[in-house]
Amino acid sequence: MKYDILIIGGGVTGAAIARALSRYSLSVTLLEAREDLARGASGANSGIVHAGYDPKPGSLMARYNVKGCAMYPALCHLLDVPYRNTGSLMLAFSKEQMQLLEKLYRRGRQNGVPNLEILGAESLRRKEPAASGEALGALYAPTAGVVSPYEMTIALAENAAENGVTVRLSEAVTAITPRQDGFSVQTTKGELTAAVLINCAGARAGQMSRMAGAEEIPMQLRRGEYTLYDRDLGHLVKHVIFQTPDANGKGVLVTPTAEGNLLLGPSSEVLEEENTASTQPGQDFIYRLGKKSCPQLPAGGAITSFAGIRAVSGSDFVIGPSKIQPRLIQVAGICLPGLTSAPAIAEDVCDMALAYFPQAALKPDWKAERKAAPCVREASWEEREALCAEDPDYGKIVCRCETVTEGQIRRALRSPVPVYTIDGVKRRCRAGMGRCQGSFCTPRVMQIIAEEAGIPLEAVRKAGPGTEIAQGALKAKGGTAW
Repeated sequence: MKYDILIIGGGVTGAAIARALSRYSLSVTLLEAREDLARGASGANSGIVHAGYDPKPGSLMARYNVKGCAMYPALCHLLDVPYRNTGSLMLAFSKEQMQLLEKLYRRGRQNGVPNLEILGAESLRRKEPAASGEALGALYAPTAGVVSPYEMTIALAENAAENGVTVRLSEAVTAITPRQDGFSVQTTKGELTAAVLINCAGARAGQMSRMAGAEEIPMQLRRGEYTLYDRDLGHLVKHVIFQTPDANGKGVLVTPTAEGNLLLGPSSEVLEEENTASTQPGQDFIYRLGKKSCPQLPAGGAITSFAGIRAVSGSDFVIGPSKIQPRLIQVAGICLPGLTSAPAIAEDVCDMALAYFPQAALKPDWKAERKAAPCVREASWEEREALCAEDPDYGKIVCRCETVTEGQIRRALRSPVPVYTIDGVKRRCRAGMGRCQGSFCTPRVMQIIAEEAGIPLEAVRKAGPGTEIAQGALKAKGGTAW
């Protein structure tokens, strides 16, 4: 199959680039090795839209962070993605740390971050009562916010698909051969060719570059562990609360999530190979540091833990055409603040790719908006009645913790980028995201997936291959396993 542009990697950056390119009369495909989008760092991070005072002035990180932060409110509105402009507070616990806040304040001003303010102890307590009484002050960044990282990734890809981009899941790249007019890409499902290749492969970006005969991209893998608390603790803090940074970043944060939970993390552990297991030492570590920022942080109330891998390549992003293979555009080392930067990165990478297609024209019928499935939990009674009148399945609650109905699940499974897994449903409509973590709703979710996909119940997977839940039927009723 021949394409103008092939994007490797279905994380938030790859999805944002796909959406940007979908505006043009080009054949574009987004290739993801895993069974779903946002299965790497884009699906396991803090979801913070950073203001942009951390990166070194003049760096790619600084440029894309500040620009991306400004783009988020409007973009989330267009794509119907949860976003909250919470603002952020970086706490200082010593005179030396207060001096560091002054330095970050000046750096933020140099980067173009608007409305930064250094708060004293009294002002901090008025703005965030849950902050530690031992904090001497804080750097306040009102433009920071929180977003659902996996929902953002999915929304970008769905909008791209609605505008003609082909999204190919469960298709890993096994070999890349440079050609005079582009690349031949061998995958687990066959051969693809493209005039331009965009490398957004996250932790595997270095491997993709080597396959394509391009430069070496050194990658360091850092595991960050998180603890997610129940929704009834989401009100504990009003802002994203950081501690003053060290060499590994801003340390452990305490933050409300876009969906109303409370999130704690991450740790930072250098690994030799990918490993996203949560550990007891890691969980103990982030709780201890989180409690330093927010003494009211309870020992109980956590509903799950998870870990993500950040792929770091030096001190800055790696973005631009390869010096060895110019038709390969490198988008690597997109660590913190990668989620925030993704929409801004996408605009520039789109322009880099368009340089090879002077004939490409804007599509007159391009759709900028994407509508998410209705959220019954957030709907009024009148809105719920209207949904049920349109489709009675919206009146059948499947997930009690998150008030997710059968109508929402079936709508998610019929999306422009369908994924027939339990975790795929979870990421699209939050069935199984609540207090019981799917203990109640999983069997019914599996039945709905089996019906929509036309597969046996025992073929339904939690995620990728080897994660089947059911092993066979104990008895049958009407030809259906029960």
